[in-house]
Amino acid sequence: MENKTHWKKLEDPNFMGSWSFQPGEEKILTIKEVKRESVYNISKQGNEDCTVVYWEEAEKPFILNKTNGQAIEKAWGSGFIEDWKGHKVKLHVTKVKAFGEVVDAVRILKDRPTEERIICEKCGRPITSAAGKTAKEISELSMTKFGRKLCIACAKEENNNG
Repeated sequence: MENKTHWKKLEDPNFMGSWSFQPGEEKILTIKEVKRESVYNISKQGNEDCTVVYWEEAEKPFILNKTNGQAIEKAWGSGFIEDWKGHKVKLHVTKVKAFGEVVDAVRILKDRPTEERIICEKCGRPITSAAGKTAKEISELSMTKFGRKLCIACAKEENNNG
């Protein structure tokens, strides 16, 4: 599938939004930090205080609204942001009513995400997330390069031997 660039990605390049997703894409991300900070609002042409989520993975930060904050609380059983660190959430784009119209919005699912268990075809151990990539992304990259699903360690070994 061809990656496409949404025009809003060019308007607000500092934060994640619906434009950060390809059609039908979901992201499982790990919460690194949640904090309050002053953010420039393009439509208001000024700064406003927002709650911002930073990810362990190489993704842009995400401005947290009430709906998504409640979803994280439900998924992980705590409303305290300090308890969210290190936990994964699943994000997707859906249509919502806002500002008198139906628009695309990023939503965090209220259930804890589960990643498919993928086994390395060389060592037999589970492939785990690493270097900002999910286990699925790592297995797909190794399939492309080596023709089989490999963990990071085995992929490095294959690369050095090849």
